[in-house]
Amino acid sequence: MKKAVLVFGIVSALATAIFAQEGQRASRYAIETDILWPFFPGATRTHVTVKLWQKGDMRGDIYGGISIDFPQERATEGRFADYSIASGYRQYFWKGLHLEYCQTTGMGVLQNHVTTGKNYKSFDWLVTGYIGYKFEFAKKKLYILPQFGVAQVLYKSNPWPIYEDETLTKEVGETPFMLGSLRFGYNF
Repeated sequence: MKKAVLVFGIVSALATAIFAQEGQRASRYAIETDILWPFFPGATRTHVTVKLWQKGDMRGDIYGGISIDFPQERATEGRFADYSIASGYRQYFWKGLHLEYCQTTGMGVLQNHVTTGKNYKSFDWLVTGYIGYKFEFAKKKLYILPQFGVAQVLYKSNPWPIYEDETLTKEVGETPFMLGSLRFGYNF
């Protein structure tokens, strides 16, 4: 029994030291990258965040970086890739709970469209709203940020036909879509 209490005490002390969020001052700057997106949907986003202000648990961060959708086949479009600049604002409400607005602007490239066979280049503007929670650990030096959101392409300078399904019979254009994000960050 004493060994079990001792082991529990040691594990508790280690967990508190490693995962403690109270009493540590968070850095003003961080770099973060999505660790889910390279596998699904086949993209990457990396950016630098800057804390603008903080009052208790309320906090506002801005960020800027790059977002790349690696070339991949889309059954209802063709071979798509995107190269964009990302920027956004993250509003914390309580501890790590936050809402985020993000926009990406850049070049969308579609090759070999499924019905026309044409190539398209377009300047695109995509906006996303996220909700998530920031889990900090290692004395607030590292964090994981799972998020869930809805995205919509608001502007496309050179739109191409997008179809509802692989029958390629009903054209739908750009529609809102849900997405998840799992960012890993380092405060410096």
